[in-house]
Amino acid sequence: MKFIFYTEFGEIADLAIHLQDVEGHEVVFHVANKDYDKIADGILIHVDDWYRYMGKGYVWVFDSCSFGDLQEWLREKGESVFGGCTEGDRLENDRQAGQDWFAEAGFDQVESKNFKDFESASQFVKANSGRRWILKQNGNAPKSLSHMGKFDDGSDMLYHLDELKKKWNESHFGPIDFDIMEVVEGLEVAASAFFNGSDWMRDAQGKVTGFLNFEEKKEADGNTGETTGEMGTTFWGCTEENELFREMICRPAIKARLKKIGFRGVFDINCIVTDEGKIVALEPTCRFGVPSTAYEFCEAMESGAGKLIEAVAKGQNRPVPLFQGWGMVIVVAAKPFPVEADVDDEATSIGERLWILKDGKPVDEFDSDQKKHVHLYNFKKDEEGYKVATKSGYLLTVTATGEEIAKVREGLIEYIKDNLLIAGQKYRSDIGKRVEEYEDSTENDTAL
Repeated sequence: MKFIFYTEFGEIADLAIHLQDVEGHEVVFHVANKDYDKIADGILIHVDDWYRYMGKGYVWVFDSCSFGDLQEWLREKGESVFGGCTEGDRLENDRQAGQDWFAEAGFDQVESKNFKDFESASQFVKANSGRRWILKQNGNAPKSLSHMGKFDDGSDMLYHLDELKKKWNESHFGPIDFDIMEVVEGLEVAASAFFNGSDWMRDAQGKVTGFLNFEEKKEADGNTGETTGEMGTTFWGCTEENELFREMICRPAIKARLKKIGFRGVFDINCIVTDEGKIVALEPTCRFGVPSTAYEFCEAMESGAGKLIEAVAKGQNRPVPLFQGWGMVIVVAAKPFPVEADVDDEATSIGERLWILKDGKPVDEFDSDQKKHVHLYNFKKDEEGYKVATKSGYLLTVTATGEEIAKVREGLIEYIKDNLLIAGQKYRSDIGKRVEEYEDSTENDTAL
C-alpha cells in the first residue's frame, strides 16, 4: 500500500516509520510546521509538494486537530483520508462544545466554563468557594500551565491565576483561552476505538474493538513534577463486552455524532469513573494520540496497522484483531523536556546521538525485534547514525504487551537499559501502578 502523511509537528513519525520499516509499505512524509521538518529526515522520504500526490492511489494520514477543512476537501476530491474533519477539530478545540455533547450523550457532567480573561476566572472561583477546580489550557499553550486546585477555598487556584496573568505571553501561547472545570474524584480512564465514517470497526465476531487506556501526565514517579503531554500509558485491549469500555464509547449518541460529521479515524474519550460508578466525560480526542499511537497501531495491531488505516479511510468494514489484554508505552525524554519554550541549543539534546545496543555493544541499525518495540519520534539519520532532530526533548517510546502490568513495566525498563542509550535520557518507572492500586482496591480483578 501507499501512504502520504500530512503531519503538523511530525508527531506520528513513529507510525510512518512502522508502516515503512516493519510492514513494508511505501510512505512519504510532509511536515507542515517547518520548525519540525527535520524529524525523520534521512529515515522517511520528505515532500513539500503534497498536492502532487492526489489522484495517485495514496491513503492520506493526518494528525493534529488543525486540518479538518483540508481533509474534507481531499475527500471531496475522491481521496481516501484517515484523520479527522472540521467538526472533529471543533469538538476537541472547544472544550465547552465537547461538554455540551457529553451531556446530550447522557454522561454525568460537572460544571465547566471557558474564560478569555483572568479577572472573570478569579471572580468565578471566589463565587464558588467550597469546591475544587482544575484549570486546563487550550490551543498551543504549554501543558504545564494547567493546574489542579488542592484547597476547597480556591486559594491555590486564585494564586495560580494571578501568576498566570503575569506570565501569559500571547506571542508564544496565543490569546488568553482556558477552561475551569470542577474537580471530580475517581479513576481517570479513557476509551479509544476506530470509526470508518458510518460505524465502529469490529473484530471477526462483530464486536466493537478498542482499548481502555490510563495516561500518566506528570513528569516524575509518584505523579509529581510538571504536567507534560504524557509520560506513558497503560492499555487494556478489549471489545464492547467489557462493560466500562461499552458504557464510555459505545453510546448511541457518540456513534450518531461521529457518523453525522463523517469522522474517519481513531476516536478517544477521556473520563473519570467515580467511586459511585458515575462516568464523567472530560474531553474527546478526534486525532492520533501521543504516545498512544505507538502502542495501539504499532504494537497491539495484530493484523497490521496499514490494513486498518486503509479500511477506515475508505469507509470499509474489515475485521480488526487487536491484542486482548495488558500493554504499555513508556516515553523516553531528555533535556529540556518538559519545558516548552525557546532555549539555547546548548540547553537541549539536539544533535545527541542515539546509541542502539545489542548484547551491550553499539550497533548501526535496529534489528526486527527492536523495530517492533522501539518507536522513534524526534530523530533524523545521517552517516553517523540516529540523532535528535529538534530541541523539544521528547525523543521516543517503547512498547510491550503481557499478562500483568508489573511484569510489562519491569520488562520495558530492562528493555530500555539493554537496547538504548542517549545522554541524559529519562523516563518514569511507575507507569501503571495507579491502575494496579485501583485493581487491588476492588473486590475482584475483573473490574476493568
